[in-house]
Amino acid sequence: MTIDIDLHEYIRQLRTVGAELPMPLAQRIVAGGEHAVAALVALTIDTDLLNNAIPLCYAPLHALRLLGEIRSVTCITPLIHAGVPAASDKTREQRGTIWDGEIPQIIARIGQPAYAPLLDLLDDDHTSNIGHHRAAIALAYLSLYAPDMQPAVVAALEARLGSSDTDRNASAALALANMGSESSYKVVMDAYKAGLLSKDAVQPGPLRQLLLSRSNARLACVNHPLGERYAHHPLNEQPRT
Repeated sequence: MTIDIDLHEYIRQLRTVGAELPMPLAQRIVAGGEHAVAALVALTIDTDLLNNAIPLCYAPLHALRLLGEIRSVTCITPLIHAGVPAASDKTREQRGTIWDGEIPQIIARIGQPAYAPLLDLLDDDHTSNIGHHRAAIALAYLSLYAPDMQPAVVAALEARLGSSDTDRNASAALALANMGSESSYKVVMDAYKAGLLSKDAVQPGPLRQLLLSRSNARLACVNHPLGERYAHHPLNEQPRT
């Protein structure tokens, strides 16, 4: 009982620490493992907090990044289904952009166990367009975080270019493009020419460029452990003008 109370208090402190997460606090929460996941997920998806004053506004981002260290499959579905953060100014918009951009990375850090749940969510008609996009991009990140999964990820995404949902197909194409999957060039461009990819979501020029880049370097941030994530992606950056 004492351990649970302490863990609850540690997670509550995420609302008070500001843009820099103290590593001793992070280590205590991560040590809680699965016991910490539900509370961290609830804090992560409470994106209204991103619009709050400092330091509370950083709490969902701290919680999300900690989930990337615990690596629990139970966080996948709520993160995929979470709404898009609203923003009233550039600073708040930047927090939402960081949050939304890291969701697929954090899921991919679960590794191979994330593969099947992500495919289920990508195939689910009840998953929103945003959710389909997150699931597809998470699979792309997974192909770099767990390199042995790359052939399976490529095959799975290619197989999902021909559904009746052109937005979903476009998400699969974008994932392959971000992987620099040159071997997928023909099947992706054939799908585009056949009208199977939403033209509002993808354009042939960028698709060609990415697919033929032979590089997945754009996905490298998935490999940032917690400390490096804060170093490379600080939460207190100034808004862009």
